[in-house]
Amino acid sequence: MVTCEEFERLALAEKISPWCELIDGEVVDRMSGGYVHSLISTNFVVIMSEFVRAAGIGRVLTNEAGLHIRSDLPRSRGADVAYLSFKRMPKGERYEGFLRIAPELIVEVFGQKDSWEDMEDKIRDYHNTGVDMVWVAEPQTRTVKTFPRAGQPEVVHDGADIDGGEILPGFKVPIARFFDDE
Repeated sequence: MVTCEEFERLALAEKISPWCELIDGEVVDRMSGGYVHSLISTNFVVIMSEFVRAAGIGRVLTNEAGLHIRSDLPRSRGADVAYLSFKRMPKGERYEGFLRIAPELIVEVFGQKDSWEDMEDKIRDYHNTGVDMVWVAEPQTRTVKTFPRAGQPEVVHDGADIDGGEILPGFKVPIARFFDDE
């Protein structure tokens, strides 16, 4: 069984694949996302970063940002995109390694080899560690499913706008922008 700290040390020393997570003490390889996954993740990062920087409210992270979920049955996850406000991590504060502060919002891009069972497990992990909202972008349907920590999931379809609500007040973007290859 690998601990969260051992997993973090191995990941930061590049001794294990950057596309793996720690699930119940076991290192689980995840396939890299490929072109479409990367494109959609990049679109989320660029669009969200522009908004967050202009509003001066926090930071947007990417590249499988590591987040420790729990240590009793060691779990560490990698988020495709994460928004962390200056309220949770004040401006200028930084630290090395994996996050131990829950972001307000995490975006995951649903890959071809993903299962909804695994994704729902990941969403539960995020919510249990304090993440307020998870958005799951589905390339094949061009939809974003929203999973609030307290509330019911909703689907935002292509042609509609996604709203940042209380987490990203004033953020309203057409879903198509996240999926477009421009």
